Amino acid sequence: MNKKVNPKSWWYRNWKWVSFFGIILIPIILFFSLTGDATFRYGSVYLQPKLINTAIDKANQNNEVTSELGQLQPTDFFRLLEGEVTYPNNNSLIAVTVGLRGENGKRAKLNILAKKVDKQWEYQKITVRIKKPVKKTIKILE
Repeated sequence: MNKKVNPKSWWYRNWKWVSFFGIILIPIILFFSLTGDATFRYGSVYLQPKLINTAIDKANQNNEVTSELGQLQPTDFFRLLEGEVTYPNNNSLIAVTVGLRGENGKRAKLNILAKKVDKQWEYQKITVRIKKPVKKTIKILE
C-alpha cells in the first residue's frame, strides 16, 4: 500500500536559519541607518593615521603649542570621535577636527584641512584651538 507523504513547508524546514540571520542583520541595518555614513567617514580617517600624525608632528615643532600644552600625545579612535570629519568641495578636500591632549594634561582641538595628491597629503591649513583657561587659536600652517 502506498502512503502519500506531505512534504513540510519551506518555512517549517528553515525557520531556524531565517531567525538566526534575522537576529544578526536587524541590529546591523539599524546601526547603519542611525549613523548614516559617519562610520565610513571616521573609519577612512582612522585607517590613514599618517594624516593626523604628520599634523601632530608639525604642531609639536611649534614653540607656542609646546609652551601651552607640552608635547602632544598621539591620538586614538576615541579622540577622533570627539571631533568631526567632513569632505567639503565635492570630496576633493578633507576637514578633520581631532581632540588633543598635551603631556601636561591640557586639552585642545586640532583642525586639519588637507588634500590628497598622488597618495600624499598636502596640508592647506593646520590650527590648534585651546579653550581653557583662555580661548586661543594657534596657526601652524595657513
